[in-house]
Amino acid sequence: MIQFNNVSKWYGRYQALCDVTATVSRGEVLVVCGPSGSGKSTLIRTINRLEPIQGGSIVVDGQDVHACKSIDDLRSHIGFVFQQFNLFPHMSVLDNLMMAPVLLKRNSKAAAREKAVSLLERVGLDHKAGAFPGQLSGGQQQRVAIARALAMDPKIMLFDEPTSALDPEMVNEVLLVMKSLATEGMTMICVTHEMNFARDVADRVWFMDAGAIVEQAPPSEFFTSAKTERARKFLSDIRH
Repeated sequence: MIQFNNVSKWYGRYQALCDVTATVSRGEVLVVCGPSGSGKSTLIRTINRLEPIQGGSIVVDGQDVHACKSIDDLRSHIGFVFQQFNLFPHMSVLDNLMMAPVLLKRNSKAAAREKAVSLLERVGLDHKAGAFPGQLSGGQQQRVAIARALAMDPKIMLFDEPTSALDPEMVNEVLLVMKSLATEGMTMICVTHEMNFARDVADRVWFMDAGAIVEQAPPSEFFTSAKTERARKFLSDIRH
């Protein structure tokens, strides 16, 4: 579903991604972890061209991402859930979900509304359809953000540390929605420090350090017998 071919990315003289080569299978749930500054968020932001690359190529479902002429068309197939929710504060929850299907997919307002209500039911927030983001808790806003991404019927869902801005008691309500998606065969890449989620849900874990994927393994292998000293130290620090 996704191919990274010798992908490199610089910020000035700083190389954020170093010749990353890897693949993500269709329907796979992948967790990307690693220390701060290791390139995790940069990597997933290159998939939908939120970040340009300076070397290599990225192919999504057979299409070269950086040769694609329409960014809107590319992004319409890739759901992205941000750390800070990024909901439109002046629009109701329902209107947040309806906007992209109406403007980009040319869906009728009636069809977009029906789908939006269905998705809000799915994330347990149909009773908040008329509310504005500022009237919601952080966990509720993030669940709305997930529903908004799903409203475009994406082939891939990308999660960039979706629980890091939440109070601890709100984390689980977001993870439950993500777990539900994972059981339905959605291709998912999740940048997260929620190691229990990775252990329970991921098909594979990528461990990144200094802009490179230094280790990749099934969770059962990664958490019990990580091969690199850097990964073992990371896991030890998290446990403590």
